[in-house]
Amino acid sequence: MAAAGYRTHWQEPRQFLDVFYGRLVPDTAKHESSMLQDITAGKRTEIDALTGAVIGLAQEHGIAVPYNLTLHNLIKFLESARSE
Repeated sequence: MAAAGYRTHWQEPRQFLDVFYGRLVPDTAKHESSMLQDITAGKRTEIDALTGAVIGLAQEHGIAVPYNLTLHNLIKFLESARSE
């Protein structure tokens, strides 16, 4: 984020993680995401817009994002498996 000129309102990662695990995960634990619904229905997902943007920015700035790249590739694999 910093390399691309973006900022977050959280001062430290721990602050985000507290919100993520304390509020976001419990509130959505039983939610079926639109991406899961798309994969289940054999449709294309929004993975390119989500992780594709992160991967593109990382490449522009010479930053490795192996977890984003792995997630992107796994979802693309699931999309291609459904379309065969």
